[in-house]
Amino acid sequence: MDHNESATSLMDQEALLQLVSRLTRDLNAEIFLDVGPLFEEAWTGIPVVAAQLAQTLLGALGENLRFFVGLDEIEPGPVIDALDRWTGVFLSYEFHQLNSRLGPVRRISKNKVTIGIYPSAKSSRQVFDYECSIIHDITTLNAPQFHVPENIAHHMEVIVDDLESNAVTACVSQSTANDVAAYFGVRSDHLVVAYNGVSWRPRDLIAARSEVDFNAVEPFFLILGTREPRKNIALIFELLSIFPELLHSHRFVITGKVGWLRENSVMPASLAEAIKSDRIFFTGFLSDAEKCKLLMAADASIYPSFLEGFGLPVAESLSVGTPCIASCSSSIPEVGGDCCVYFDPYSVFDLHRAVVQIQRENPKRNAEFRQRCIDSVAKFSWARMASAILCSIETKVRGAAYR
Repeated sequence: MDHNESATSLMDQEALLQLVSRLTRDLNAEIFLDVGPLFEEAWTGIPVVAAQLAQTLLGALGENLRFFVGLDEIEPGPVIDALDRWTGVFLSYEFHQLNSRLGPVRRISKNKVTIGIYPSAKSSRQVFDYECSIIHDITTLNAPQFHVPENIAHHMEVIVDDLESNAVTACVSQSTANDVAAYFGVRSDHLVVAYNGVSWRPRDLIAARSEVDFNAVEPFFLILGTREPRKNIALIFELLSIFPELLHSHRFVITGKVGWLRENSVMPASLAEAIKSDRIFFTGFLSDAEKCKLLMAADASIYPSFLEGFGLPVAESLSVGTPCIASCSSSIPEVGGDCCVYFDPYSVFDLHRAVVQIQRENPKRNAEFRQRCIDSVAKFSWARMASAILCSIETKVRGAAYR
């Protein structure tokens, strides 16, 4: 973390501390966080957001932050242990063995104002005086072709009730907020844009910086994300089938676990030899430490997704000074700014143009450009996300007090 990034982070944390102080001292508020997403064994996507919010709010509230799942409050110890291990295996076990449950969620006194924050779809409703759930995208509605029917039905069953029971709904980008307003008619004063943060654990950054010398690494492009149709990995396969010469100068490293509807991303037979010789390499699921090293070593990342609520892999790439070849779709330009080379996710030829541009210009070798990438995403902090949510709720609480 450089001086400017550190100063920005400290200011964000100080602003959150002041906000939390106003809520707890002036408005007598109790803050609860739903940690249901942390029950997953491997944390990617929403569990990462839940974990980062838990760590951030713990830093601001300490023992005053309370955790719940559904209607049950749970002890903080197992949650803190899960955050340290960065896995929910033991947390899930403790909860289902009833070892960590404190009983139904309750307020300390009748004079308290309760605030419930849900990192994703709500596990309960109308439990707290003021509730806020985070919407990451509504692709089950505006892009159902990328989802299985069960997934669509699940999300469509809950989202309307979530919106109606929220005092405020947080959206992870302006693009997502626009979608929610357009499809569900939610008023602007009931929506807040709360961008995801991007951060690495210090030990992962230290290890990556000490172990990676990108001048000594064979050139490669890194493709991040779960292998499911919306992520558009099939376009990478099409690119390498039509332009196999790209594999002569660069390897293509594809990360992430296999998602759903795999038949939409079948590997062309023409690429079998490239896979056999590891010119195309699949890593499977990566830990944050491994992901950080690969991002730091790559010439560029490629993110061809059709639609994104935020586009965290783009921010992660830029945060370590690695340029991103990114789809010019939905929220991605909000995140990537002018540090990405954009392309049409429906055009293999436009992707080819972008890849060739990066090969020709090689911006990763430019220290000034790398620093510009890092600076461009410093505004995406978890403290700032938590502050956006809590500030919006504070406005609601104060407004109710004056009515």
